[in-house]
Order: sequence, then C-alpha cells, then structure tokens
Amino acid sequence: MKLTSTFVLAALTALPLAGAVHFILPIRPVVTTRLDPIVSTHVHTVAGASGFNWNYNYDDLIKSECTTAVIPQDKSNYWTPVLYHYNRNNGSFTAMPNGFNIYYLVRGTDVGDKVVAPPKGLRMLAGDPNRRTYNASSFADQAISYVCLDYDNNHAGDPDWAERPNFFTHQCPGGLRAQVFFPSCWDGKNLDSPDHKSHMSYPVENYNGGHCPPSHPVHIISLFYEMFIQTQQYSYDGPGTWIWANGDDSGYGLHGDFTMGWTDINLLQSAIDDCPNMEGNIPDCPHLKAVLDNDAANACRFRGNIVNEDIGDQHPISALPGCNKIWSGTGPKPTCNPNPPTPGLTSTQQPLPVGWTELGCIAEGTSGRALTGASTVDPALTKAKCATFCAGKGFKYAGVEYSQECYCGNSLTNGASTNQVPAVQCNNVCGGTAYDNCGGPSRLSLLQKTG
Repeated sequence: MKLTSTFVLAALTALPLAGAVHFILPIRPVVTTRLDPIVSTHVHTVAGASGFNWNYNYDDLIKSECTTAVIPQDKSNYWTPVLYHYNRNNGSFTAMPNGFNIYYLVRGTDVGDKVVAPPKGLRMLAGDPNRRTYNASSFADQAISYVCLDYDNNHAGDPDWAERPNFFTHQCPGGLRAQVFFPSCWDGKNLDSPDHKSHMSYPVENYNGGHCPPSHPVHIISLFYEMFIQTQQYSYDGPGTWIWANGDDSGYGLHGDFTMGWTDINLLQSAIDDCPNMEGNIPDCPHLKAVLDNDAANACRFRGNIVNEDIGDQHPISALPGCNKIWSGTGPKPTCNPNPPTPGLTSTQQPLPVGWTELGCIAEGTSGRALTGASTVDPALTKAKCATFCAGKGFKYAGVEYSQECYCGNSLTNGASTNQVPAVQCNNVCGGTAYDNCGGPSRLSLLQKTG
C-alpha cells in the first residue's frame, strides 16, 4: 500500500506563530495504516521513526532503523488521521495525499518560564476524534484549525476564507492545511495518562503561549503540526466531500498524536537555549545544522507490519477501514452491526525469489551500465520483480535504479564493482511499493542469485 506524500513549506502568514523562535522539520509520512498505540480505530498517516508500532516504548522507538525527519536524532513519531474524498455518485472513498511540517516553538520565555525539551517517552494527544461542536472559550478546541490555501488570489477579509475550526464549504485551490497545536505544560510526573491528555495542559493565558499552571509546571517546547492535504486534486461536491478516517464529515474531529523519541535530548535543549535567532530554517541553529541529513531522511522506509487491508490510497474503496461510517451532525458516532471482521497484520517487505540475496547499494559503471545483459522499465517495479525478470533471462545479477528501471547481467562491467556505497545513496522509493528503495541517481540496489 502506498500513499504519495506532497511537502509544502508554508510561510507563517495566517498562523499564530509570527515572531516566535522556532525551527521547522519538513517531514514525510513513513507509514499509513490503522496501527496506533494511542487511538487505533481508524487509519492514520505517520511521520518520523521507522519503528512505529501498535505497542512500543521509548527504548523501542530510539532503536528505529531510521527516521523521515531531517534531524537523525529525532526518532519521534508524529501522526494524524487520513482525510478521504467521498464520491457521492458511487459511495466510494479515496485517501488524499498529504505531507507535514512540524514546528518546534520556544514559547514561554517571554513570561519567565524555563522552556525545556520533552521528557523521554512522553506521549500526548491534541484534539478529540469524537468532538462534534466548537467551544470558543476552550483552548483545546482553539488548538485545532484549518486554512484553505489559494496561492493565486487574495482572500483577506473574506469570512468564507478565514481560518476556522471545521471544514470549509468550498474548494481550496492550493489544498487544505489542517493544523494541530499541542499542549506545552507537563505535570512533571506522568509520561502518559488514560485519556492521553490529563498529564498535559495548555498555558494559562492562551493555547499557544503564556505561562504554565501550578498543576502542570514544566514548560516544554511547543509542538505544532501543519498537515497539507491535496484536496484540490479531487472534485468538491459540497459539505460531506471531505471525511476524516473516523467518519467525521465536520472537521471538528481532527486530532494529532505524538510520541517523544529524540535520542539526544541535549541536542534539542541546546537548540532551545543557544539559538535565539531561529526563524524556521534548521540551519539558523548551528547545533541542528551540524547534524542535518536530508539523504538519510529521504532513504528512510518503514519495514514493519501493517494492517492487512485496503486503505484506499491506490484506488477508491467502498467503505472506510474499520467501523467508521460517515458521521454527520452532533449525535453519537454510528455503530456497525455486525462489526466488520478484524484483519490481521502483513509484512511490508516482499521476499526475493528463492536463491536470491541483496548485496547492497553500488555505484553505476563509470563508462556505461554496470549490467548490460537485459533491461526493463516497470512503473510498479519491486526488487522481487526485477530478480524474477533477470532469473527468467538466465542472469545471476539484477540491479534496480531510479525506482522503475531493472538491469541484468552475469558480471559487472564498465568500471562497476560490488563495492558498496552508503545505503542512503539508494534512496529512490520503488515504483511498486512505498516500503523499499530501488536504487538512486547513478546507483543500483544490487541483487545476486546465489543458489
């Protein structure tokens, strides 16, 4: 299953962040599935560490092979529900592509609070998947909002385009930006709570600033999600066109989840303490600039298990995964009778044909192709498909490159060798799976038949 992500780095216009010392993590999803250690009844798109699972702790998380965050030391997970397009004509649902910006904002120092990094293993939830109304005096409700993007026209002063707590009633030409601001005051004791909220609190003065109350005295760095959803790629057919994965058609049920996985908390604390001129760009802070690694983030793939079900990311589906009927109005969530069957888990990794093994990432030939025996191009290529193709042609080597190119040979030619280059250089996602890499620019993921 594959959900294409689109990343958009937005300006601070229309956000409650102007003037804040902050840095922005551009981050792509690592997995989309119905696994979730906090709220597990509907499909979420998850960014960050590749070790995401339905049941894990901080020690598990920091052992993740990689992260889609451009700071390798950040092995946190950040996730939100998937937004679906509902086609009234045939009753089908399609998962819409999305991408994230994660803001870390130093808020609270202006009122005398000491701002610190989140504690190891902190979990928290912002928003409420079951919320059906808006309370203007509730900081928790104010922390959930939407912006309708239009990069070609100015809608200033038009109430139909103003930032709001629920879905817009018109198309968004540049896509929809869903926003979640997390509580930044911790009780100093509990890393989680039964409702995933009580151990946290919003500041006294505002949801996005002020000092922490005595009940939650530890002021952690503020966390804010921007989720960019490519709604403009689909028709808008009036209210009810956009449906969150839990069935919500109002937008009030947007929520975000976070599990703290920074492996080097001192690094994050140094950014808080020593980089007062941060204005969004990671290189603004020397501590973070020194470890910035876009190649590693681009190469990171989830290799664990996912729920064995169609989530509608490749084609429309007839129903939302799980018991998640369309939920309109302020009444209780619709139930299912009978409940849909509970699917099992399935591996994201496709085994190679018997007798084949992966040697690693190698450089292409210096004066031509490394493998010259046979080749094919397949938009749905996987390593297994390439190995099968080459085996059928009688070759012992198979190499995948640029996501969809497959090359075969019985020897490496034109200056190529089996000497490996860093694995992050093979960072092109396979055309046929979102969970593996198939070579890179002038780089081959090399496979060999050994048996």
